[in-house]
Amino acid sequence: MGLFLELLLVMATAWTSPPLEPSFGGTPFCAQGTAPSQSGEPVLHFEVDLQTVNVQVKDKQGNDVPGLSTKDFSVREDGKPQKIAFFDAGSGPVTVAVLVDSSSSVGSSAQVGSAEEVAARFMRLARPGDEIWAMDFTEWTGPFEQITQQQVSNPGPLTVSGAGGSGSAVYDAIATAVCHLRSSSSPKQAIIVITDGVDEHSRLSLDQLIDLVRSQRAQLFLIGLPSRPEFRFFGHIDPKVTLVSGHDIDNPEVVFGRLAKEAGAETFIPKSKNGLLDALKAVSNLLDSEYTLAYYPPKTSRKLRRIEVKVNRREARVLTRHFIVANPDAVERVHYVESTCAVSPEFHPYPFESHVTNGPSGTVYRDDFSDRNSGWPEHPDSHYISGGYELLTLKQTSAAITQQPVTRELTLSSNSPTTLAIYRDNVVAAYGPSWHDFHISASMKAVFERPLPPDSRAQFSQPVHAAAGLVFRMNEKGYYALLVSPSAEYKKKLAFELVAMTFQGDSFAVSVIVPWITVDRASPTEVQLAVQDIGDQIAIFVDGQQVGAAHDQRFTDGHVGFTVAAPAQASFSNLLVEQR
Repeated sequence: MGLFLELLLVMATAWTSPPLEPSFGGTPFCAQGTAPSQSGEPVLHFEVDLQTVNVQVKDKQGNDVPGLSTKDFSVREDGKPQKIAFFDAGSGPVTVAVLVDSSSSVGSSAQVGSAEEVAARFMRLARPGDEIWAMDFTEWTGPFEQITQQQVSNPGPLTVSGAGGSGSAVYDAIATAVCHLRSSSSPKQAIIVITDGVDEHSRLSLDQLIDLVRSQRAQLFLIGLPSRPEFRFFGHIDPKVTLVSGHDIDNPEVVFGRLAKEAGAETFIPKSKNGLLDALKAVSNLLDSEYTLAYYPPKTSRKLRRIEVKVNRREARVLTRHFIVANPDAVERVHYVESTCAVSPEFHPYPFESHVTNGPSGTVYRDDFSDRNSGWPEHPDSHYISGGYELLTLKQTSAAITQQPVTRELTLSSNSPTTLAIYRDNVVAAYGPSWHDFHISASMKAVFERPLPPDSRAQFSQPVHAAAGLVFRMNEKGYYALLVSPSAEYKKKLAFELVAMTFQGDSFAVSVIVPWITVDRASPTEVQLAVQDIGDQIAIFVDGQQVGAAHDQRFTDGHVGFTVAAPAQASFSNLLVEQR
């Protein structure tokens, strides 16, 4: 399930930006092989045999130079001449995989259509003999299905099954397409990915994907889409961006830039809502006009080799990629489950998966936070500590306020059932599997501070209610929060509140489901909290005793975690989540 992004994505403005200058590159032929994994699960991997290089040749006016032959080209690898073993002047058939991102981060204004619809549009631009495949993806991948000319000509609707889900795993989807294209006999292959570049759930890293694309036959094309407004990153240039869950993901603009620069991907950003067809035409024209050269590379122990292509034409300019992976054993291999071409969970696990077991009712997730590599966010305000996991909020002093804007603090209790606030008013950390029906429990130790008077050095932009507790069913729409705090009447007694945080653009609505209730014989500073959520029925437990219940249908599934609201800090331990 996709987690809501805190910052705003620059690519959402791409509809009004000029197209990016494509970068050009080549990728190698490979022979496939299989090997058993340590657990006996069949895993697919590949070895490099023949190296291909895709080349654009331009004259001084920037026009394509047609009509060249093998004798017009020379290829050097690390300065040594290579014999061209294969040549194509753009007239040969192409096998194309069209991947469409249908995750929740993609803006509705993009209106790109389903994977089969986009593939059908490209089919109308293709030449006889070309093979067109389509695949929908979110955090899951849909079936990899061929689109035929007969299907396009049929007046009935095209049908390619969707992936389901709403999160995003762009890297894994590209890797899956690379695997599927291995069965194609076409020497020239292309993968067109239509996405906003937001990747929340891939098992592979961006570095692994770059090495994979560098070492494979298929040429990669990226067509950028705008994200939903609340998923945008205005002017964010850092390599990483932070989700509301506390997790960092690769900045989508950096993803596009690195794949273009380091993996030879050709990148297109449509200039208008109707620009997708123009981008597809640009890809088709590029495939028609580029030359494909191939040679048998010499053995080398180096990870990368430098490729230099020259053309025997005065004032002609060659556009091609300059580096290709030379030795697959020098990089981390990408492993696939043989029967599905899915990225192997065994060889590319999520960090939390080592803490997941099977119980009588299904999945069980335990984390005592003794393993600092179990995958939870690591930030100054959310991090591992000895024996637990800590969240804290920091007050702004008057000295700090003179240097940076005042941070708005979250009002968690209000006379109105719904109030608006700004994202960073509280600290949230959520991780692990996504859950539908479950029981979650955790031990909490908290320190609550009273808001200081307005004339003190610590200043807040609005009244605050210090609180801490559990979050659950966090997804792209919002999340529930069970909050505890010292009782307003009896400071040594615990009070709890259940709220729904619904994301709304660059803010969110806080809706009170269960107002503050005081619990006798329960301490707010050291307590065990638990929630059971089955369907729309929510049961609340404090120190093993049920203290409240509610019905709410806003969020049906999502991740679990913790939260604190200023001014407070809390540590959590012995997290246990069980499927119900």
